[in-house]
Formats: sequence, structure tokens, C-alpha cells
Amino acid sequence: MKPSLCFMVLPLAVASRTGVAFQFTNIRPHHVRRTRCQFHQHQIPLSSSGRAINNIPQHLYSTLLTDIESQATLAIDTWSIEATPFLEPNDANQVQELFQHRGDVAFHRVVGGRRTPSQILTDDTTSLSNGEGRRSRLILFHPDLGLDSASAERDYCSVLRIQNVNLASSNTFPNALASIGIPLELVGDIIVTASDNDAYMVVDPTISKRIQRLLSKELVGVGISLEVCDDNEFMPSGIVQEMKLSKVLERRVERKKYEQGYVAFSG
Repeated sequence: MKPSLCFMVLPLAVASRTGVAFQFTNIRPHHVRRTRCQFHQHQIPLSSSGRAINNIPQHLYSTLLTDIESQATLAIDTWSIEATPFLEPNDANQVQELFQHRGDVAFHRVVGGRRTPSQILTDDTTSLSNGEGRRSRLILFHPDLGLDSASAERDYCSVLRIQNVNLASSNTFPNALASIGIPLELVGDIIVTASDNDAYMVVDPTISKRIQRLLSKELVGVGISLEVCDDNEFMPSGIVQEMKLSKVLERRVERKKYEQGYVAFSG
């Protein structure tokens, strides 16, 4: 079952959900894979203690947190699995606060590449140690489904290895991804290794084939290759690319949001 995607670029906004059908048995629905990605306006969300969450941008009050709360409700009611967008550490911490003391919904916070969220957990982190990740997403599910963290990471994070890229001459990876219509909220960490010719990126599995097919056209290098890493491979340490678009791309993205979940650029 393939979820649809919609595009809202970070840091302007973070997307949250698209509808996906689920299949019933005579007992309960099968849990299904969902990646949600659609904006709705709601009231200001509350933390697990019932208080409004502080120190969070106003635009996130009516979008990110309330929509993720709606995802959790859907996961509970339909016995489904819901995946949030990939979030920067500060935002992920706020989202985690919503669910960490609740008994009606379970979650795993995953970063991909067999890593755990960095203990530094700041949006300014530019380098990562072995086994640590910065951008993460929460996988929400009914507690009785018993989803383990390894399965959550495998099903909702793919790691792409990109080799033989001339990084000095190429566009940045976020700009290149946006140019082929990839929503940045479906992309986790992008790591450049010490060789400066190879990179790794965590992505939602639903977009990995599109990236493999199109990304090399936006990069400079001889013999550029892209492949999905094995689930047993560890993502290496390295320098984290900042997930920001150029001003030109930001303006073009705002003008060209397509309902099918990607943005097409001309010229």
C-alpha cells in the first residue's frame, strides 16, 4: 500500500499527513504503513501534562503538534502505524513530550542507519559520532501491536549510499532533492564522509526509488552511483548537511505545491 505525499518545505513548515485506506478483518483492522503529510488548522495543542507547550514557534502550534496528535488518535482507533515527518531535534523533543507518559499509544523514535538520536540533541549539531543521528521521526502505533524498534526503523527508514560525487562543484543535497520533487520532511540526516566524495542519506522508503533514478542528474561527478544500504549496515559518522533550501528554491516551492506530493520545476 503506497501512501501519497505532499510537499511543504522546511523550515517554513513541517508536513503531517495524507489519508490511507485500511483493511478490516472480523476482529480488527490490519495495521498498515502510513506516512502522513497534510496540513490542517486546529487549536493550540497540550503536552501530556495538559499544559500548552512553550518555546515552540507559533506556526507549529496549529500544524505539527496537533496533526501528529491526530495521527496518534488514528493509530489507536484503527490499529494502524503512523509515521511523522523527519524532525530536527528541538521539534522532535517537543513531539516526544506529547506521548512519553501516555499508555494508550506507543512510539519509537528512529533516525535510520542503526543509530540512536544524538545525546546533544540540538538543531546546531553539524557532526555526529558513530551510532548517533540528528533528524528523527516518531513511529506511532497501538500498544497491543507490539512493534519493535528494529522493525520500525527498517520499515520507515531507508539509507542511500551516494558515491563519486564532486561535492565542491555540486548543488547542496537539499537543493538537489527539492529540484527532483522530494519533500525534505521525508528526508532524515544527510552525512558527508571524510572522503568528501561519498555521502549517505536517510529517507522514507517510499521515495528511495525516485531518488535513485533522478538525483544523479542534479549532481556533479564521474560515475555517480546510488544504492540502498543493507538493513544490517551501520551509517557512518561524518558532517551533517544543513537541511535548508536556497532562497530561490524556497520561493519556487511556495508557488508550486502539487497535490500529488511533489513539486516540478521547469527550466
